[in-house]
Amino acid sequence: MVHKTAGFVAALTVLGLAAWPAAAGTESYRKTALSGQEIYILRDVSLNEDCSSAGANDVRVIAGPSHGKVRLVHAKLYSGFPKSNERWKCNSHKVNGIKGLYRSNPGFKGHDEVTFSTHTYMGNAHKTVVSIDVD
Repeated sequence: MVHKTAGFVAALTVLGLAAWPAAAGTESYRKTALSGQEIYILRDVSLNEDCSSAGANDVRVIAGPSHGKVRLVHAKLYSGFPKSNERWKCNSHKVNGIKGLYRSNPGFKGHDEVTFSTHTYMGNAHKTVVSIDVD
């Protein structure tokens, strides 16, 4: 009986772990900024289906920027889940999260880039690369 129970628990553990999504890899997108003006380049929230917090994520700048500065700010912000995500209903009110703000060096015009690393409360990790065209 002990062996059957242990096998059942092991099977549940494997199935439970398989239900969690794997690390998403790398996401990338572009932003445009005016020289010396601060812009919003990253939004990070971790929510359960009922819009409650799913735990704090660890967000870090791991590369760049070469021609400016980035600030990571813990703040109340709107999430941006697509309608295909069951958490899209959470978009209508502010939740705890982290936002990334970029400001180029005064007078700089050209291309800059920032890479963020995110480790989630649920044990997943991904990178976000933001390419910034500064006018």
